[in-house]
Amino acid sequence: TQSTWGNIQVLIKFLRFFMSQTKQIGTHSGTFHADEVLGCVMLTKYTQLFQNANIVRTRDQNILDKLDAVIDVGRIYDASIHRYDHHQGEFNDFFSQNHNIRLSSAGLVFKHFGREVVERIAKDFLVSEKLDIQLSPEDYDQLYLRIYNTFIMPLDATDNGIDAYPQDVEPRYRQTTALEHRVSRLNPTWFEQNIDQDERFREAMKIADDELQWQVRTTMSRVLAKPYVEKAVDQRFNVHESGAIIKLELVCPWKEHLYRIEEEKGIQGQIKYVLFQDQLAEWRIQCVSLSPQSYTCLLYTSDAADDLLCVDLGGRRIIKKKKQLF
Repeated sequence: TQSTWGNIQVLIKFLRFFMSQTKQIGTHSGTFHADEVLGCVMLTKYTQLFQNANIVRTRDQNILDKLDAVIDVGRIYDASIHRYDHHQGEFNDFFSQNHNIRLSSAGLVFKHFGREVVERIAKDFLVSEKLDIQLSPEDYDQLYLRIYNTFIMPLDATDNGIDAYPQDVEPRYRQTTALEHRVSRLNPTWFEQNIDQDERFREAMKIADDELQWQVRTTMSRVLAKPYVEKAVDQRFNVHESGAIIKLELVCPWKEHLYRIEEEKGIQGQIKYVLFQDQLAEWRIQCVSLSPQSYTCLLYTSDAADDLLCVDLGGRRIIKKKKQLF
């Protein structure tokens, strides 16, 4: 009827108006990868400028030129017009002068928006968990750098074909569960038919978003742990006269902080054990390894024990022989 047609026309006008107000982010169609998927997540979920923007997957340059931002396609890197591609031959940009891995589209987006992204995720988490914790601007700066170094930079490297080890070294095993592998598995296989790739792309965005949130949360927990570790180091002689044992007030990530604190205080290698209570209020002891990446302890409990079988720490006998205590 005429009234129905009139209502449809009004609806069409409204949709056109709505679409004109909603920002559009372009990325390439076809096979997708973790870098552009994560880049789209960061922009559309955690930035004020592009939150809730629509994703347009195409390689049509005429369409891309009309969009508000373009990721991983177009052969242009120009942050002033929000073009974030790294495939052009002359591209040679890094996260900072202290880094030597070329950026992927995820790295490019993170370089320009990452500080805002990690602060947004961290604050949302603190509110959702009702945690009365305030992070300083310096904490957020540290969080931003750490997330790049531990999460985004490996994506940059793999997307640019940079191995983590020399090519003449055969790895003892291969990792197949990292984010790039989980995202890649959502691309249709050769025997799948009638697959909606845009729907798969949206599924990949959910996976990347979940990983990003957990990366920020766990890294934030490490950043916030330093004062507790430093306090334990300062009070180590109250635990044992040797100063070789520290006792943590609560369970927290201590390893990376301990090595830095020891270096700052000029006491490298002096602390051999860490005492803490687990979630069941059971006391645990953990050996300090030679380095954060090492599985070799500075002093095994069996070597420290008089009878080479145990260590007596306040009445609790820790039975171990040449094994790391985890």
